[in-house]
Amino acid sequence: MEEKEEKSLAKNIIYFLPILGVVIFTLLVVYGYSIGIFHSVQSLQTFIKQFGDYAIFFFITLQILQVIIPILPGGISSVVGMLMFGNIPGLIYSFIGLIIGDIIVYWLVNYYGKDFARALLPPKRYSKFEKMINRPPDGIRKLLIATLLIPFAPDDLVCLVAGLTDFPFKEYMKILLLLKFWSVATYSFILLYLFNHLSIL
Repeated sequence: MEEKEEKSLAKNIIYFLPILGVVIFTLLVVYGYSIGIFHSVQSLQTFIKQFGDYAIFFFITLQILQVIIPILPGGISSVVGMLMFGNIPGLIYSFIGLIIGDIIVYWLVNYYGKDFARALLPPKRYSKFEKMINRPPDGIRKLLIATLLIPFAPDDLVCLVAGLTDFPFKEYMKILLLLKFWSVATYSFILLYLFNHLSIL
């Protein structure tokens, strides 16, 4: 009886810890906005530089969390990485963080189901998400490839769909490892060009 209760307690802890983590992180994001950390590329750069030797680790962590809860408009954090660490190193750090984030999202939505997706997505995006989940695995594969190849396409939404359906994790990882860097590099260089030449960020 005690063993059964211990297993039940462990299961509840495993279930609620990620939710608690998301709540805490959301509060930190709200705090970050309130003190101006996420208001511009420059303010975020200044904040990250404060971490010194740990700036790279913090940046990768930021990219991981950016997949789960988008803090900045798409791609801005990747531009910050390129400006801080150099184009290629910045892209590599972004790629690492975003891949880890996509893996976490896959397993979280796989474990928690639609409730997790509903908590993350605004109503309009959730409506699109629901329409996608009825696709067969081959349709999801094509959609994932297409959204990774086309700059600014909603590949994060398709990653959620893949985690909720029967789409194989190995296939999911193979596509991400092959195409994610292309996706990150393409939209990051476009945004970097706009930043350098049009000063709109």
